Amino acid sequence: MIVNRALTLLCRPHSDPRMFLRAFLLTCSMALCSIGQVKAQQIDFAVGRTLVVDTLQLFNKSLFGIRAVQRLEIQGTQLAEENKGKEIALLEEEKQLTALRETMIAEKFRILADEFDQKVQTTREEQLAKTQALSTQIETQRNTFLNAAAPILQALMLEVGATVLLERRNVVLSTNRADITAIAIARIDGVLGDGSQPARSVD
Repeated sequence: MIVNRALTLLCRPHSDPRMFLRAFLLTCSMALCSIGQVKAQQIDFAVGRTLVVDTLQLFNKSLFGIRAVQRLEIQGTQLAEENKGKEIALLEEEKQLTALRETMIAEKFRILADEFDQKVQTTREEQLAKTQALSTQIETQRNTFLNAAAPILQALMLEVGATVLLERRNVVLSTNRADITAIAIARIDGVLGDGSQPARSVD
């Protein structure tokens, strides 16, 4: 508003030289102030020694992370179907065993029942181990991703003159200018891609 007013005064014919001089000085002052703000913003980012990044978003929103999660979701769906199939098979076996109870000697039935209980327990342990292995895979994929992304993040730090990179979740307070998550994702995608091909070299 002040700048517009000053420009209006400059463009308007003046009979009073003092009014023209006041408008001219006001315009120059505002222009210098704006230039100072722009320089301050650039310097604020360039010489800032500490940056922050959200590693969870870094993985989940990167091409590498998206592909890894999709593959694990497919494996999870397959495991769920396998669990359901085994459950149905055990229920059917239990029905057959129950039907034999009236026609078998108690001791023989007890042996079959114990064998069935052991089979159920073994099946549960095997399927639980597969579920835990699937959960471990996602952490393994994240660690693999972060190790591969480290040189890219370091190059970005050197580019802007930063010496420290902090995890966003461990920072109490920071400005948005310190968060390089979005920039880092773009850089990482350009080097690692979705992980299906060899990574490009970091320039």
